[in-house]
Order: sequence, then structure tokens, then C-alpha cells
Amino acid sequence: MALTKDRVLPEKKVSHAPEFPLFVAAGNRVFRGSICMVCQDGSVVAAGTAAPPSPVVACAGIARHAQDNTGTSSVVGAQAGAGPLWCEKSCYGLPFDTAPTWADVNKPVYAVDDETVSLTETPASGSARLQVGTLSGLEADGTAYVLIA
Repeated sequence: MALTKDRVLPEKKVSHAPEFPLFVAAGNRVFRGSICMVCQDGSVVAAGTAAPPSPVVACAGIARHAQDNTGTSSVVGAQAGAGPLWCEKSCYGLPFDTAPTWADVNKPVYAVDDETVSLTETPASGSARLQVGTLSGLEADGTAYVLIA
């Protein structure tokens, strides 16, 4: 299920990639904690967006803050409009569509939507998903951590 509000994710601190200012595509909104994807034209959309402005080509990371570029937002200030949006790459506890096991560690992980990930690249009734990272490990409580690098 896609996000409908901001969220805070559990994180394992790692050295991560440099961050670059990104801009949310017109008509789109991302929430804090959204898995974000970069489109071929350089704009950003939440993972799983049905009609991105151009093909989605890479994972930008996890949104550090919400950004609303729908043009209909009641948000005032820096979080209204295209951005900039800052995304982090690190190791996050993300919900999976099907619980992974230790046998799945180091396997590629794919975005289902801006909240959920999967070990399945192409579902039976859908198109190929974009890779967001690799399964890094599991906590004792079953929380799965994905390295987004």
C-alpha cells in the first residue's frame, strides 16, 4: 500500500553516497520516508507512481522530508513546489510484500510502491520493478534491512 503520510524508518547507520538536490515532478507529491525514483528527465516521483513524466531510471533514496508539487497543496513554504528534495541512501528497515529469510541476504530488492519492497522483480501480472538496493540482514524481530547505495 502506498504512503498517505510521512513516516520515520529504522536505520542502520552506514557511510552513504553523496546527496544531490532533486526536484519533484509537476503534479506529484512525496512524503517523508518515501522511496523515491529518478526519472529520465531528472525529476523525482514516489516509487510506484502510475504515470511518471518520463521513464523511471534509478532509485534516488529515501525522502528526508515531504515535498508537494501537486499545485493543490495547503502546504506553505519550502515544502511546497518542486523542491529541492533531499534523499538519503543508507540501510533502512523496509516492509516487504513477502517476508524474506536469511537465505535471501544479498539478493536484489525492488520497489513495489513508495512504502513497500519485494524480492520479486517482475510479478506475475505486472511489469518489471526497479531495483532499490540489496537485502542486508534481519533483526531478531524479523525487520528486514535494505542497503540503498
